[in-house]
Amino acid sequence: MSMQDHARETASRPTPFWLLLLGKIALLLATIVVVWALYAYLHAYRLEWLGWFYAMLTPLTNSLYRLVESLFTGDVRYKIRAAITDDLGQRSLFLLLLTATVELTLYCVFKLIKTLIIRAMAPRQDRVGSFVRR
Repeated sequence: MSMQDHARETASRPTPFWLLLLGKIALLLATIVVVWALYAYLHAYRLEWLGWFYAMLTPLTNSLYRLVESLFTGDVRYKIRAAITDDLGQRSLFLLLLTATVELTLYCVFKLIKTLIIRAMAPRQDRVGSFVRR
């Protein structure tokens, strides 16, 4: 078996589950650290930015209140409204959106790095769009 055949066989093999799980755990840990650092920075040095973000999230919060008002009846509505006020205020919504944004960004960066590494390790004649053919 030539080196090129071995490289093609390795590239076509599915990634083992444990390796995918470790990647997801690394992504989760990186997301937590980055979100914590960003929120700490915003809280310590850019409090006016946080205020602006919270003001921008007010319509979303009001929409959640209207949704609760229209879907639930009396007693249940009161309990859910209290939970939304305590748990899903602008701060929580901001942190949820920040976490989703950071996770998506980190995922794209990890995928880009993986693609670049795979392309760099591929033999020259196997690269797509390569002008040099041997």
